[in-house]
Amino acid sequence: MEGVEQLRLPRFDPRVGGQEMHYLWLGMIAASVMLPPNVAVAQDSTTPSSPSAKASDGWMRIVPKPVTINGRRYAPTCSGAPGTTTSTYFYDYRKGTGDGLVVFFNGGGACWNDATCSKPRLAGDRAFFSGKDDQDAVGVYKAELLPGDGPSRMGGLLDRDNPQNPVRDWSMLFVPYCTGDVHSGSNTAHYTFPDTGKPFTIEHRGSDNMRVILDWMRTNVPKPARLLVSGSSAGAYGAATHFTSLKELYPEARAVFLGDSGQGVTTPEFERVRNKNWNYQLPTAVFGPEAQNTPDTQVVAKLAAHFPKDRFAQFTTLHDATQTAFYGQMGPARPCEAWTNKMLSELASRQASPNFRSYVARGDTHTILRAPLFYTEQSGGMPFTAWLGALLRDDTPPGNASCPTWQAPSKGCSP
Repeated sequence: MEGVEQLRLPRFDPRVGGQEMHYLWLGMIAASVMLPPNVAVAQDSTTPSSPSAKASDGWMRIVPKPVTINGRRYAPTCSGAPGTTTSTYFYDYRKGTGDGLVVFFNGGGACWNDATCSKPRLAGDRAFFSGKDDQDAVGVYKAELLPGDGPSRMGGLLDRDNPQNPVRDWSMLFVPYCTGDVHSGSNTAHYTFPDTGKPFTIEHRGSDNMRVILDWMRTNVPKPARLLVSGSSAGAYGAATHFTSLKELYPEARAVFLGDSGQGVTTPEFERVRNKNWNYQLPTAVFGPEAQNTPDTQVVAKLAAHFPKDRFAQFTTLHDATQTAFYGQMGPARPCEAWTNKMLSELASRQASPNFRSYVARGDTHTILRAPLFYTEQSGGMPFTAWLGALLRDDTPPGNASCPTWQAPSKGCSP
């Protein structure tokens, strides 16, 4: 794989959504599972805790300190990947006037092996490929918190001024992401740069970070009557991982889960490597003693079965370029076609659950909840905001919404 020309690709702005990712991910799909070292790819955006200065729009930023929970010390951190300048972790909270609470998990890629973890995205729109700083490249996963991570700079679900937003007056807890493990790891993983063999470590501590946040929430967030657990991209997986803990924290709340652009279409080999390197944390109360062995495509279905009085939903586009690209890095043949076919098949299986709903939009954009598309999407047969509003109401939930599923992928996506 030597001598491959470096790709100079568009950057990802987490405030925009997903359409800007299209050309970027086509290059990623074409690469092999072991990415050549010089090819650039990218991804999507109390006492123990000390509040910092308040952010705009009423957001309060909290920089948590280490806490001891059930005899174990948890120190919040980012990945500590090579090239990062800080491991400081924070989260944001905004108190609303309504009776609901939104817990939103942000996205930002993932890494699980030498090839992917050696390509972090850093603050200042930098990448650090195989131990070398590259100002013009972009990374596979977000390794430290970026200036644009603040929720006050995002729209969609987080916009409290738009009258179309069904949760505009709810309280909100924003969970940033910088650990490469879809908010679900509890491990210090050891990797090596593919081209040099030099070792490095990654702190996959997304699950541990959330434990600290939950500890803070117990004494600082009023019990809501309604609860929306949501997330975009990697955050969709984090929302699924931590739905159970949030439901245990607020057992009386009428809860809704909404996963945005995280359909769980992966491979058994990816899940095996991921489980080992991340020490993937799924709650045994729902998934049993061998929780890690639950296939990604079954996680939301098992949650829906375990919590029959709550509602579960997912959004995706029919040919999501980012999800397809990551699937391509896991090794299947014809990833464009394979991802869409598997996504639709598994989605149909989940739709058999009476408390599960889905919205499939046309196209290949990635994520909706943080983007202007949140207010304009209607290719599923009804406006997305109307569909979400119906999902959140106490009466009969909406049906499954979908664009025609015969639509072909974009011309740039090789089947």
